[in-house]
Amino acid sequence: MIIGNGLLANSLRSIDKEDVVFFCSGVSNSGETDSSAFLRESALLKSQDPHKLLCYFSTVSIFNPCKQTSPYILHKFSMEAAIRELFPSHIILRLPNMMGEGGNGSNLFPYFLKNIAEGKQVGVFDNTHRELLEVQLLPDIVNALLEANFRGSINAGFGDAPKVKDIYLHICSLLDTEPNMKIEKGEDAYEVDYSVFTTLMKTAAVAPAGSWQDRVERYVNLYRSQFV
Repeated sequence: MIIGNGLLANSLRSIDKEDVVFFCSGVSNSGETDSSAFLRESALLKSQDPHKLLCYFSTVSIFNPCKQTSPYILHKFSMEAAIRELFPSHIILRLPNMMGEGGNGSNLFPYFLKNIAEGKQVGVFDNTHRELLEVQLLPDIVNALLEANFRGSINAGFGDAPKVKDIYLHICSLLDTEPNMKIEKGEDAYEVDYSVFTTLMKTAAVAPAGSWQDRVERYVNLYRSQFV
């Protein structure tokens, strides 16, 4: 059973299962501050059947030391704690930056493409890195976890996290657009343990296709018409 109708939910339609709750109705905007949005997600989560396997999608950004007091990250901590308490059988899959059609317009790629199309300057932290994961790979990842009978929390990533400024510059190059970027200070790279995830994915032969540059190019080619 899939809860939600956004980017993640739509990607999982092909693997929907009656005995698994795929909870994809979480707050998607990492800059959200409205407490009512967080309360809606919490209430919806707690209304799910505790006897089913719950698959919840969190974020690897909970490990970012610069975001530990943000409302969004505090909410994710709260949700993860509630799941561990209320759902004996659960998978908390912490995702990196997801790439695909739809989703929140403030996320990395829609934000870059929209601002490039409008000729606006973007602010980018000098040493910020982001792992990029195409949403088309999510069903294979979730299936691999289910088939391995994995339970608990796991960080999704393949250890290929470019600098955000390099992602932006690559998009500009693909669009033959002059960069309009303001480099800011304040966020450093941080470590995330992907070892359990990469071991399971290697066993299941699940891996992203090509380099991070290839992923960016595929995204731009598929969705540029929506912005540019």
